[in-house]
Amino acid sequence: MNQHLITIILIGALIVFSIYRRISRMIGWQPLKRGRIQFKLVLFFIIGLMLLTVSLSHPISLVSDIVGIILGSILAYYGAGLTTFEQRNGKIHYRPNMWIGGIVTVLFLVRFTYRIYGMFTTGIFTGTQQGQANSWQSLSTSVGSSWTAGLMLIMFAYYICYYMILLKKQKQLSHPENNNTVL
Repeated sequence: MNQHLITIILIGALIVFSIYRRISRMIGWQPLKRGRIQFKLVLFFIIGLMLLTVSLSHPISLVSDIVGIILGSILAYYGAGLTTFEQRNGKIHYRPNMWIGGIVTVLFLVRFTYRIYGMFTTGIFTGTQQGQANSWQSLSTSVGSSWTAGLMLIMFAYYICYYMILLKKQKQLSHPENNNTVL
């Protein structure tokens, strides 16, 4: 079997598995585990910062990045307001709003799929692209468009802000004497 085909199948399987996990987390109740949320927060922050750093060399894409960050933050604030909380056996669980999370996920997946399709049609994956000495350079040029970075930063800003709000809400719900909030 062709090595490129095996790589594509493995990447496709990983993407399908990630989509399945994301959908299952949007539908059901999730335990509010501080350590896991902090890890995800740091991971999304680092990757988002890397995307933003790449865009700093392109002033035009910086505009789409800022718009993406603003839209992601607004969606996170709205989504966190629609998140429901519940205490089970002394532990706090939350259920995110599946529509807001779904919108963010679909935006990311549509743009990601479009970019992958674009890379296939230009020959980046197959190595048939003309005029490029380095395939990694052509890959970064293809992936680094302003729309891609802006849409990806919507997702990263959404999850960074959403997880920060969840951590704040967990602190409030853990100490009910300081808060009059009803679950």
